[in-house]
Parts: sequence; structure tokens; C-alpha cells
Amino acid sequence: MSWDAYITQLKATETVTEAGIFGLDGSKWASSEGLKDMTPEEVKVLAGDSSPMRCCGPKVAGKKCMLLTDDRDNNMSLCLHLKTSEKDGKLAVCVAKSKTAMVLVMGSGAGNQLTGAVFKMVTYLKENSL
Repeated sequence: MSWDAYITQLKATETVTEAGIFGLDGSKWASSEGLKDMTPEEVKVLAGDSSPMRCCGPKVAGKKCMLLTDDRDNNMSLCLHLKTSEKDGKLAVCVAKSKTAMVLVMGSGAGNQLTGAVFKMVTYLKENSL
């Protein structure tokens, strides 16, 4: 299965409008159209320590976000939850990482509606040492 097939799988979740899988080094493995402009720096910030995000929210493909919660250490979630600005549609963003990759989805539903898709994908990647 190519990485594009994983994007299709993530977007099969009703509330997911955009999805991407990136290397922790900032490289893009695959993404939907709305995340094609993710920069390596944005990926590295999202994959890193969330403390600086509390005062200066990160960007996702150029969209300013606000950090809601960092549940990456919670084995039932594994997700960093963000929200885009009102200007960018107040979209929910869920980010999680495995050993070598970061999975990101964006959508119109509440963050917890996105968590399931990301959790399954990251768990699969971790089980396969990716």
C-alpha cells in the first residue's frame, strides 16, 4: 500500500477534510491537497515540545492554530489537539507521532471526532516500527 492509500483511509472518516503523513525530519510522505503547503519547519514544531505552542500557536499549512490540549502521552489518545483561527474556519486539528512519522488530520468536527482515525493510524505505524 502506498502512503497515498493511507491518506485515503484517514479521509474516509466523515469529519476529516485534510490528512497528511510526514517524517519527523519534516519530509512529506503523503498529503491531501489542503496540506500540500506544510513546511518542514511546521512539521518539526508540531512534532516537538508543546510548551512553546501555548503562547505562540503553531501553524498548519500556513494556518495559525491554537493549542487546546496535548494528550500525546495519553495512551488512549496520543494526540495533540489544535484549532485553526476563525479566519481559517475554526477547524479541528489532531496530530500524533510514531517512531519516525507524524500523522495530521484536519476537519470540521470536534477534535475527539478526529482522534479515532489518527489513533488507529499511529498505533499501526508504531506496531510496525515506523
